[in-house]
Order: sequence, then C-alpha cells, then structure tokens
Amino acid sequence: MDTLYLQFLNEMQNKGSLKYYRNYPLSLVSTIGTGGRADFYVTPYDLQTLIAAVNEAEKHGKYIVIGNASNLIFDDRGFYGTVLSTVKIRALGVIRQPRNEEEKVLFSRVEAEEFFYATCGTWLPSLSLAALNLGYSGFEGLCSIPATVGGAVCSNAGAFGCEISDNLVALQIYRPTLKKTEMIFRNSMLFSYRKSSVGKCGEIVLCAYFAVKKGSKTEIREKIEQNKRKRTESQPMGVKSAGSYFKKPAPSEGKICYRGKSAGELIDLCGMKGYKVGGAQVSGKHGNFIINATGLCRTADIKALARSVKRKVYAKCGIKLKEEVEYIPYSGKKSGKRKAKE
Repeated sequence: MDTLYLQFLNEMQNKGSLKYYRNYPLSLVSTIGTGGRADFYVTPYDLQTLIAAVNEAEKHGKYIVIGNASNLIFDDRGFYGTVLSTVKIRALGVIRQPRNEEEKVLFSRVEAEEFFYATCGTWLPSLSLAALNLGYSGFEGLCSIPATVGGAVCSNAGAFGCEISDNLVALQIYRPTLKKTEMIFRNSMLFSYRKSSVGKCGEIVLCAYFAVKKGSKTEIREKIEQNKRKRTESQPMGVKSAGSYFKKPAPSEGKICYRGKSAGELIDLCGMKGYKVGGAQVSGKHGNFIINATGLCRTADIKALARSVKRKVYAKCGIKLKEEVEYIPYSGKKSGKRKAKE
C-alpha cells in the first residue's frame, strides 16, 4: 500500500478524525460473523473526514463504503483494499433553517417549516426512538432494523409495513467521480421492495431528510412496542445472522398453490428449517434466517446452504428465491474501485 495513504491515515487518526486498523477481520464487522480480513478498516468520525478518506482510498486501490453490515456477507478471503464504515457518523434532529448551501436548496424546493434529518451512520432504532420523542409518526416500523440510515436508503430497508423511503424527501450525497456534494430529491429516486436507485452510480449518502407528521406519542409508542414483540416472537434472537436472507417472491410467481407466500413460509413448507451445511443453519424459528450456528461458520457454508434452499424451493414451489443480503466478493490484488452499502 502506498506510503502516502498510510501517512494520510496516521495524520487523520492523530487529529482524532478517524480510527483505522490494518489486516482487520471482517467477521467482527458483519452481523453474521463471517469473512476474511480487510487490508484497511477505517471508521471516520464526521462527514468531512469520510469524504476525505474516500478520496484518498480511491487513489490507492479498491474501497467500499458500508454501514452496520447487517445484510452484507464478506468473502472468506476478505477484501484487499479499504473498508470504510460510517457507523461513527451519527447525528439526527430537527432543522428549521438551512445550515449549508445544500440545505438552502432543500428549503427552497420543499414546502415545509421543518425537517427531520439523520446522518448516514445513524442507527435506525435510534431514528425511530428520536421520532417517538419528537412525536413524529411513520417511523415505527424501523424500530428493530439493525441498519444505518445510509445503507437503509440504498436498499430501501423496512419492516412491519414501513420503509425508510416512505417519509424521505431529500438526500445530501457525495459523488466521488465529480468530487462534489449535492442535494437530490425524492422525485429523482426510484424505490421498490428492498430496492433503490440510490448508490447505483457510486454516490455516497451523507444525510437523509424526512417529512414530518405529528402523531400521538402514546399511539406511536404502542406501535413500536408491538413491532418489537412481533420481532422477538417470530425471529431468532441472540444469534448471528444477516437478517431476512431472501426477498419476498412476486405474488404471480410459481405454482398457484404457493403464490403470495413469504420466503420463510416457502422454506418451512419445504421442510428446510434446521437444515445445516457446515456451521450455517436455517433457523428453526424462522425459515428466512440463515444463522451462524457454531460461531465458526464460513461464508462458503452460508452460500452452499442458500443454494440448497433455493433448489428445494424451486423444485417444490416453482419459485426462484432472490437474495435480500448482498455478497461482497474478494477483491483480489488488482486495481479498480467498488462501492458497497449497508
């Protein structure tokens, strides 16, 4: 790795602007607990440092930008390059007047007296809790999703009938190719079930802005508690996983008798609950969760188990399951850039 890059990282770390590690195990980063080592693992503490780190990393090899890595699965061989994590960039609140040039554009384009905002590393449960404290409704379904705002926007994360795009009105993003930040608005973004156009051209989410709607704090709290109970009752807790592994199939797909069923229901009907490959196992509590059952699971085990599940479901139900998780491949010691999310 270029000595200039090391010099940059050391200088920024000495200033207290970031923390970096060499040869860092990605099994400690991903919530499913697998993956090899990253050449560099960097956690900037603010948006300006994130931008500077992206610019330097791009000069000196491959890099990816991630959030909480709650739906990412890293290759067993790791990632040769820089993994930049936004998890330390956490700020949220209400703005009633613009703080920078981009927000001036926001106030001029969107008719509202105030906006609810969150930076890219803000944890979704924190966003949901802050909305409750402020009396804002519409964020209750995000209360148990272990993801950051930036990654959630890029995958349109959601649960219990709520998606992060529901109240989104604008994003502040950084375009590495143009070396500029800008404000983009909801009408220029495309969202669908667990899909988003954001990030597809390498742009990095810096801050998200949401429309606000006042509601009853009592009702909001009741919805949050209800959602938390549902999650506890239906999903595996206290184990390493990447959350829901497969997307819900299209309602018109497959044999008629299996249409409209969730991925978990289909996997259960195929008798795959508890099925194991190496250290990976289909949860006995919820069929759409693949868990690191032994703590020593490999990514190769997870992918092999997922292939078995997909084959079984297709053979019985005529439905091709599609992953909701994202695989981050081994980058190899070659030039080039890659950006990831969540």
